[in-house]
Amino acid sequence: MKTALALFGACALAGCSVPLIQPDAAQAVADHYSTSVPQGGVTVDVNWWSRIGDRQLTEVLSLSRTNSPDLRSAAASVMSARAQAGQSRADLFPSVTGTASATATETELEGRSNSRSAALDASWEVDLFGKLRNSARAETTRARAEEVSYAGSYVSLAAEVANDYVDYRACKLAEAEYRDALASQQETVTATGSLVNAGMSASSDLSLARANVASAEISLTTQRADCKVAAQSLTKVVGVSQGQIDATLAKGGGLPATKHFRVASVPADMLRQRPDVIEAEKRFAATLLDLKVAQAGLYPALDLSGSVTHSDSKSWSFGPALSLPILDGGESRAKVRVANADALIAAESYRSTVLTAVAEVEGALTRLEAARANLTSAESLVQQYQAYFNAVDEDWKAGGVSLLDREDARRQVQSARITRISQRKELLVQWITLYKAVGGGWVPSAPAVPSQIES
Repeated sequence: MKTALALFGACALAGCSVPLIQPDAAQAVADHYSTSVPQGGVTVDVNWWSRIGDRQLTEVLSLSRTNSPDLRSAAASVMSARAQAGQSRADLFPSVTGTASATATETELEGRSNSRSAALDASWEVDLFGKLRNSARAETTRARAEEVSYAGSYVSLAAEVANDYVDYRACKLAEAEYRDALASQQETVTATGSLVNAGMSASSDLSLARANVASAEISLTTQRADCKVAAQSLTKVVGVSQGQIDATLAKGGGLPATKHFRVASVPADMLRQRPDVIEAEKRFAATLLDLKVAQAGLYPALDLSGSVTHSDSKSWSFGPALSLPILDGGESRAKVRVANADALIAAESYRSTVLTAVAEVEGALTRLEAARANLTSAESLVQQYQAYFNAVDEDWKAGGVSLLDREDARRQVQSARITRISQRKELLVQWITLYKAVGGGWVPSAPAVPSQIES
């Protein structure tokens, strides 16, 4: 007994001899954003886009949540993490194993004989230093991190689907501009032909007009192909057939209206709803528990085991077994150092995630402000170029300017109109970016985990 106590004390002292570097995940952030934050509209939530009123966008978002391969993979990761946590919790309880057998034997001398046996074996590791308890807590924390990761995956997916949808709608608006330009060019060919026949215009003007038609046809064909590719990209993200996406997109048209939402002016408030920040925090907490598990491995482990057989119920065994890590070549201490390093890495990963989150919101706010100003300028651009074209068109009809001058003015107004479409799209894209940057309205107390994987 004295020997066991001496060994126990020696191991306990050895366990305290591993030097550790204390992980520190604290990261200071600014009191307020450097760019003014929007405060109009409703509070952002995961169904923010569904309240815009664009039924087709709502439909493709709903399809993506059910069919997206990326989201389904994230759901499977939650299932795996929960199962692992359940397995670790099971280690806290005694393990009882039963065996039974029946054997029939026949020999020439003894004839036929039957034998039966049954036995119960039980074992339980007594959690003296919290190794099993902390291991279970670590796996439960990781499972929670996976749930949060799933929520983040949905926020990212919703933003990606919305971006692709907006890209497609903007593409179709630009396609309409090219189609109108082609129709205008064809009318110009007809008008120029009449002028040439009347001797009021040179035949070279008719050649120029026909060349412009060919150019407009190329632009329209290219734009149509771009729109088809945009629809195909949306199909891949959503995870359904091309026909289903095409049928949905054919139901509506135009860009969705922007939907303003409130953004917390204090970065710390935003950090409480960013899934990636919460996930990084959970994973850091899990590594701290892993460190405790590794430290517990430096100390003795106590196992209780026993057995009883059916053939002789009076014969049984029960007793403790003490495992002492006396000499293991430094393996136990190395595990502690590895766990310590993992905790340090997780701490720095958390700090990096916090800095990235704040930077993404700051960047989104800055680009959103620029997109608003650019859209105002684009509106003015269209108005001014349209007025210029109208004046040049009147002069052309009166013979005051050449067809080349008119075509140059037409291209400028067409370019201005496409620029306005691009700026309208950019404004929506920046709202989507901000929506994602602030966490998509995900609420930490109620993660959006699909019902089919609820335990």
